[in-house]
Order: sequence, then structure tokens, then C-alpha cells
Amino acid sequence: MLSVYNAQTGTRGHVTYRRKVHRLLKDLGLDPETVLVIQGEQLLTQDETLSPDIEVEIRPVISGGST
Repeated sequence: MLSVYNAQTGTRGHVTYRRKVHRLLKDLGLDPETVLVIQGEQLLTQDETLSPDIEVEIRPVISGGST
């Protein structure tokens, strides 16, 4: 079972089937341009297929401009 940790909300969840990163974000109602999906120390791309036996972390993208 794929374990998902959302660092923005502090919630954990589980997904029982294989899917690509972009599908996971869509199913969770998250905009892919506002979050990063991380497995261990590796940043995952939108087209990568997630295995059901891993844990991923979803972190918000924080950007700032110069003043």
C-alpha cells in the first residue's frame, strides 16, 4: 500500500493501487504546480509511476521574489 504524507496539512493517507504522480495529485485535489512529491531524497516527476510499497511526501512549493 502506498503511504502518502502531506507536509502542508500534516496528514497521512494510504493508496491501494498503482498510479502516476500526476494522477495521485489529481485524486488528492492538489495542483501539481504548487507541490513537490518526494520519495526519500529523490524528487519525483509527474510521469513517474508510484509503487504500492513506498512512502512519498508531498511538500508545498514556496517561492519568493526579490525586492
